[in-house]
Parts: sequence; C-alpha cells; structure tokens
Amino acid sequence: MKPAVIKVKTEDLKRIKELILESKHASSDITMGEYEAFRIRFAEESVIAYTSGKIVSNGPRAEAIVQIAVRSLTPDSAEAGLVIGSDEAGKGEWLGPMVVAAVALTPNQSRLLQSLGVMDSKEVPIERLGELTTEIESTCSSRSVLLISPQTFNERFEELHKEGKNLNDLLAWGHSKVIAEVYNDITSNTPIRVVVDEFARKKTEQRLSRVVPLEEIELIQRPRAEDEIAVAAASILAREAREVWIDRFSDKVDVDLRDLSVPEAYKRNDKLTFSKLQYLKKMAERK
Repeated sequence: MKPAVIKVKTEDLKRIKELILESKHASSDITMGEYEAFRIRFAEESVIAYTSGKIVSNGPRAEAIVQIAVRSLTPDSAEAGLVIGSDEAGKGEWLGPMVVAAVALTPNQSRLLQSLGVMDSKEVPIERLGELTTEIESTCSSRSVLLISPQTFNERFEELHKEGKNLNDLLAWGHSKVIAEVYNDITSNTPIRVVVDEFARKKTEQRLSRVVPLEEIELIQRPRAEDEIAVAAASILAREAREVWIDRFSDKVDVDLRDLSVPEAYKRNDKLTFSKLQYLKKMAERK
C-alpha cells in the first residue's frame, strides 16, 4: 500500500496532532529533521506531518485516524457558509485543451474531501486524479466543467487578438461561465463565497457581474487560492478532464501525444486539432 498524503493548513497541525493522540493506540514519536512538525505511531503504523502542512500516513489504520481527525476540525468563521471555487488547467501548455471548472462545497464537504487527499492538482499524482474526481463528483453540492478544445481555443484566441484582447479575457469568460452555472444550480440560505485564483481582477469581476449578483456573494480573488478546498477540487476536475481528452485524442490519432517533441508536433498537418498553435509556434521558434 502506498502512503496516503493529504494537505492541511499549517495552523491546523497542532489540533490534528492532539486529536490523533486522544486515541489509546497513538503515541508520540521523535521527529527526524527540521521539516517534520510531528511523528506519531498508531497501531504499529506511522503518521508524519510536515511543516508545509502535508501529512503522510503509512498504513490503512494511520490513514483512517488522520481522516477522522481532519473531519473533526471545527471550521473557523472564515470557512462558514458555502464556497464556490474555480480553477483551470492547460492555459499555458501547448498540448491539449484548456479546461475551466467550478465546485461548490459546504464546510463539511470540504473537510471530507480534504481528508481524502484533495489538494492543488499540481501536487496530486496523475494516477489519483480519476479516483479523486469520483469523490468530488459524489460529494460536492454542484460542479461545472468547461472544456475548450485546442481547435476552439485557436479560433477564439485569434478573434480576441483581432479585438485587442488576450488570454485573460478568455479566462474571465470561462471562469464566469462555470461559476454562474454552479451558482444557479445550488440552493443555499447560508453566505456564499466565490474564490478564484487571481489572474485579472478587474476583467474577472466585470465578467462575473453580468451573470452573478455580486452584491449577494463575497468574491475573493487571490494568488495560490488552491489552499481553499473548493478551488483545489476544481483544479482536480479541470486537470482530469484535460488528461482524459489527451488520452482519447491520442487513441484517435494512434499516437501518444505526450511523447511528441515540439518540433515533431509542429510538423504535423493536424497540429491545430490537438495543440494551442500560438504556444506551440513560440516554442518551436525557440528550438
């Protein structure tokens, strides 16, 4: 069994340690190195927490007690209400589509998904994306995924360029679309926060104001928003959808697109169907 990895806020580490140690099967162990926050022996297995907020459980019993501890954390006032998080995948990569996703979570849903390993998709092994996607889809209050194929991206990018606009305009449209779909799908009597990874504050707000009543929500745009579980969940849905698209298109053309070098991809007659041409061209010119 591979170690189970989750990530929590660093300020939660102390309370998680206390909760685990309440069990008669748990005992403190000596930490090894400055980056370890604590070590605990649990039923002959180990739990290792790092100062970064990552917790590694070596064994099924250790994994279970960590999950219980995380789910037992009391949400602070900032976590009250329902959160809609949005994120994207593939915006700066030449291969495959750009995908934007949004997910709505209650505090309890957030804790559950966090305990199962939902974190920024860049920190999740590719082989776990499908499993976590299933957990997110079965747990969340609502979700929306928008996939912009390479061909559509190329066409839209060219249109925006002619209008004097750029990628941020396309991103703002994509985020506002999925957020609006989720917002209109949920029924909540509690406060709603919308959290977006910051990329173009004014454009995002302007786009959202057309489709969501901003006076009824709290809009938060900030860097590294993936530490909000709803945003992390959205990043996983977006990345999984992109990876699935690449797999299916690779099967369609009978070539593993991930194995193509930039020069090889640029020479192909069908490159517009699987690549974002502007990015591919720039990379090819650097070679």
